[in-house]
Amino acid sequence: MRGLQLCGTWKPRRGYTPTQREIEDKRALCGKNIWYAPKIEVTELPTPEPADDEVLMEVGACGICGSDTCFLDTDEEGYLDYVGHTRLPVIFGHEFSGRVVAAGKRVTRFKEGDLVTAETMNWCGKCMPCRKGMFNQCENLEEIGFSLNGGFGQYLTAKEKYCLDINQFKEVYGSEAKALEAGALIEPTAVAYNGMFIRSGGFLPGSYVAVFGAGPIGLSAVQLAKAAGAAKVIVFEYSAPRLELAAKVGATDLCSLAHIASQGGTPADTMRELTDGKGVYMAVECTAFCNKNIPYIQQALAVGGKVVQIGHHAGRTEMFGQYFQKSGAALYGSNGSSGHGIWENVIRLIASGRIDPGKLVEKCFTLDEAAEGLREAKNGTGGKYLITPNR
Repeated sequence: MRGLQLCGTWKPRRGYTPTQREIEDKRALCGKNIWYAPKIEVTELPTPEPADDEVLMEVGACGICGSDTCFLDTDEEGYLDYVGHTRLPVIFGHEFSGRVVAAGKRVTRFKEGDLVTAETMNWCGKCMPCRKGMFNQCENLEEIGFSLNGGFGQYLTAKEKYCLDINQFKEVYGSEAKALEAGALIEPTAVAYNGMFIRSGGFLPGSYVAVFGAGPIGLSAVQLAKAAGAAKVIVFEYSAPRLELAAKVGATDLCSLAHIASQGGTPADTMRELTDGKGVYMAVECTAFCNKNIPYIQQALAVGGKVVQIGHHAGRTEMFGQYFQKSGAALYGSNGSSGHGIWENVIRLIASGRIDPGKLVEKCFTLDEAAEGLREAKNGTGGKYLITPNR
């Protein structure tokens, strides 16, 4: 089989002391602390054989995430410019769906020909975080596309317990190819769902919701907010094409950050104006610039408001505790998408037509076009870019 592989040299950065797990497994809990001189290339690998509890799937489509585009470049010292968990070499890509072509002898829920997806985060179920229901914080976490081979290859294996059936998507989308494209959008939608409804506990129908960033996760948050009954879904974004896409999937108010700045205003002013001074009950932060957005969000929260932090930023963010104390507001950190029936609920929302991630698909690339696709996704201002390894 062929796949897009990320390689690098295990070389801890000067001043960083690796953990015992990092040393034993030659992995990095924070990629930029360890992986030196990374490179990506399309390579030939043996097609994997499924273990007794695994399925082998032929990948239909795999989304290009912002984290994947981080693998294109290094920092000034030549280290991987990515702060997440990695074990190299690895076929990356973690937002995927496919068709089952073989199943291990202990697999009972799936058969050849089934359309499936799988949770990215493979939790152990034994550590204390898992036993507390915090699966995304598993101490022994493995991640498809980061520490296990992922969806930018023609085939991958996944344990049955992490796999989910998406056969019903064929009826919704009219073809297997379109069903698999939509299946590749389940993961980013599940990331938004986790933050909005599991970590923070959701909002009441009729609430005002703001979404910062109209990339795939932000656009998924827009669809979920609309489906959950938000009275207004206010979107803040620099890109005009992404704002147009936000309107197509349910945003009620489109706010250009560039225009707001040019008029001498702030996002806080805009949120207060659009909510008649009441503020937003939920603000979903889906960018890499929470350090710029949180200072405004905290000024325009409704009483009892919630900030859901999904976007990743490695630096510090200025916050003023009095905003949260006086309004009884709270900030919820959210990472990942596993557990709590999240993926099943997202699949049901798609199958019922309540949300349509297929509207977010911008462009598909073959495996030979993968490097081009990664660059376009990194520089792009539209929806979701996919790699289809078997087309």
